[in-house]
Amino acid sequence: MIKLVAFDWNGTLVADTQTVVDCTNVQLKVFENKKINIKIYREYFEIPVNKFFENIGIDPKVVEKSYRKSGDIFHFEYEKRVNKCRTRRGAKTLLAWLSGQSIKSVVFSNHATQRINEQTGRLKLTKYLDAILANETIHDAYTIKGKEKRLLEYIERNKIKSSEVLVVGDTTEEITIAKDMNTQVVAISNGHSTTARLREAKPNYLINNLGQITSIIDKINH
Repeated sequence: MIKLVAFDWNGTLVADTQTVVDCTNVQLKVFENKKINIKIYREYFEIPVNKFFENIGIDPKVVEKSYRKSGDIFHFEYEKRVNKCRTRRGAKTLLAWLSGQSIKSVVFSNHATQRINEQTGRLKLTKYLDAILANETIHDAYTIKGKEKRLLEYIERNKIKSSEVLVVGDTTEEITIAKDMNTQVVAISNGHSTTARLREAKPNYLINNLGQITSIIDKINH
């Protein structure tokens, strides 16, 4: 019986992948690196972000030296653009349905809590979300992988069993977290990872529209 759905934020509830690629290309000027396209981004994106930079060929020592400056550039550019981003198709309808079924919804993310709260308010999602489990600062995603810990702490506080949680994400990180927690996981394509990478990580379900989750939960709960 699913009692909680834990959603990743970027690329899962909000359709911001191309925006992130555009901001990353501005950021990469700090490292004198060539531009990347969305295909390369989806193939190599990884958290922490330092690992992603290494994946695309930037010397880790160079990243370490300039990560805060580059991060400031990225987030400045992102905040200029994010208000034009919309939710992924079916997001609001799904969240409303979950609320009507008395199933809790939370966001667990590497992004900053304040920034997510601003966007959930703008997109009129706040009333559907029971908690935002995210980083304290915008720089933490460069060196910290804390999503799993925050979600585990939340389900423990709320006395929810791992078997009662459904994780939803658009990268292999969420699939790995779900397997670590022994929960079921839905991977959604066309976010921040290639479909091939998602399929290779073996989620329980692979979808391309958040609206498909209602039938998945109905199947699990009945």
